[in-house]
Amino acid sequence: MSTLAIERPAKNKTAGKSTIAYLGAAVFCLVFERIYSIFGHGAHSDSMSLMFLYPLLGGALPFLLLWLFAPQAGRNRFYRPACNIYNSGIAALTAGSALQGVFEIANTSSPYSIVFAAVGWIMAAAGALIYMAGFIASKLAICHIGNK
Repeated sequence: MSTLAIERPAKNKTAGKSTIAYLGAAVFCLVFERIYSIFGHGAHSDSMSLMFLYPLLGGALPFLLLWLFAPQAGRNRFYRPACNIYNSGIAALTAGSALQGVFEIANTSSPYSIVFAAVGWIMAAAGALIYMAGFIASKLAICHIGNK
């Protein structure tokens, strides 16, 4: 058999596109923070300055790792719902961080900042767990079929 006949697994294009989208979101967060700090009259907020880390480390990094090391990730039947829940969690964390930064710069507070953080972390964890459950179920199904 020649090497041309060997099929290589197709890369998960969705994970690659998600990586690029999250990198764009991280850049947007950096630009947003810089512009907001210009108009904030010298006020500074760590929540706003570090909000780019949610899309960068929570979004781009995991999807880059999926794209590089799990080319069959898109075949998981729970992939799309898990990604939707996970993406919503990262979006809630990023929006909550921006909101917290606005409140800190305005020298006020709101109880909704805690809600954004709690819902964001819960959704991100749920999305990751759903994906892992689907991954484990697909591996068990392959092992079960192979044992027959």
